[in-house]
Amino acid sequence: MKKQIYVRSLEKRDLPAIVSMEERQTGVARPDYWEKRIEISEAIRPHWASLVAELDNRVVGFVLGRAGEFEFGLPGTVAWIEIIGVDPAYRRQGIAQELVGQFAESAEDHGIKTIFTLVASDQSEMQHFFSTLGFVHGKMLHYQKEIAGSGQ
Repeated sequence: MKKQIYVRSLEKRDLPAIVSMEERQTGVARPDYWEKRIEISEAIRPHWASLVAELDNRVVGFVLGRAGEFEFGLPGTVAWIEIIGVDPAYRRQGIAQELVGQFAESAEDHGIKTIFTLVASDQSEMQHFFSTLGFVHGKMLHYQKEIAGSGQ
């Protein structure tokens, strides 16, 4: 029997779980970074846009998102999935799918018709994940410029 995944709004008390997830994945703990991200999330983002998933009363995944109006010349309000993470011990159990599904439902409930995200070109697993959820290559192009150090 599949265990029930509970999705709720992200809160400050989720900081240790998120820091721990990243540390187990990357070997680096960034509590100050995540504390600032959560503070920003609580201060300026709609409550539905940043979520955590719980399984067995434990935070096992999260998504940080936002809504924006008329960004990049796009008409109306759109939603962005900025960061998604799942505890390495709980991957492939539908947690990320549940988080994105709840995010999408909430966005739709708020009149949003389009969700954007960015995926690095070398992250084929993430590309496949979003494709299976109905995401397609968008019409916008990503541009970047590397800035040389200015300490000369």
